[in-house]
Amino acid sequence: GAGILGVPLANIWLDGGIWTVASETQFGRIACARLIMAGVLGLLLAWPPTRWLQLLAGAGLVALIAPSGHAGATPGVTGAIQLISDGFHLLAAGAWLGGLPALVLLLGWSRHGAGPDRVTVAVNATNRFSILGIVCVLTLAASGTVNSWVLLSGPRDLIATTYGRVLLLKIGLFAAMLGIAAVNRFCVTPRLTEPGAARALQLNSLAEATLGLGVLYLAAVLGAMAPAGHLHSNSAEFLPEAAFVHIHSEIGMADVTINPGHAGKVAATIRLTREDSLPLAASRVTLALDPPQEPSHVGQPTVQKDAVLMPDGTWGIAKIELPVAGIWTARVIVAPEGAAPFVLDGPIVITQCSN
Repeated sequence: GAGILGVPLANIWLDGGIWTVASETQFGRIACARLIMAGVLGLLLAWPPTRWLQLLAGAGLVALIAPSGHAGATPGVTGAIQLISDGFHLLAAGAWLGGLPALVLLLGWSRHGAGPDRVTVAVNATNRFSILGIVCVLTLAASGTVNSWVLLSGPRDLIATTYGRVLLLKIGLFAAMLGIAAVNRFCVTPRLTEPGAARALQLNSLAEATLGLGVLYLAAVLGAMAPAGHLHSNSAEFLPEAAFVHIHSEIGMADVTINPGHAGKVAATIRLTREDSLPLAASRVTLALDPPQEPSHVGQPTVQKDAVLMPDGTWGIAKIELPVAGIWTARVIVAPEGAAPFVLDGPIVITQCSN
């Protein structure tokens, strides 16, 4: 909330900004849904007979991360495919990495615990985990390929862009995990009843889990970066006090800049491009700004004005009055030359004037 609204952390609680983010943004609504799912899972864990319900709640908690990432921001059929792929990617990673600590604990019990059948239990559990691991690896490879196809413009991005290089490092750690898993599956697991094999498998699983933490960290870094395939050139001058939103769709794209980015008298600039980043020709462009959906702002009218084509190819509006701060919705109504009009919309944060 503090990052979206551009205010100190304490302010989002004092002025109600946290509720705006929680209720009016996709990220906030998904975070609330995951919080509820986590509460449900916590209650179910206290009741052992609900093991299958626990599994479903845990899977839902993990899979709901997908809509709050890049997959949730990709429009159309491509976005739907990526969303499904990302969900399976998360579930496979959760099952594999989430199961490793339990496997390590079980192997430790088989070495030092009591009970004559502890070695048999460890062998059976390891064999079952090995099957799970194979399914997870195949799922991760397939879903990772789909995600890379959507998020990269080509193989060159793996070297030529920061996003690609971080992704390449993540793939390298995944390959190292895969190598350890292969050693465990084909070399260590078949001789698990022999002395020292359980300890070797336990140490290998710990190393595998450590590499997995590195993969998760890199996944978090990638989640905060613009995908290489979504980077587009923008010759507009960077304005540090301006509010900005990039609206991406299969029809076209719009870069909307509101300067300054706070309530009061502002100016707007709109840059239209096609999916291939070439200029999108239009005969008319209109900008509509819908006010924040907060109880205190009920009754505020939508601000709508036609834009004027500028010499540099952008569309501009010189004078706009935005009376309140908050998360506005920018709707760019585009009438292309020789085609039906379409609308590009996205949220844009307008802050309170410091003066």
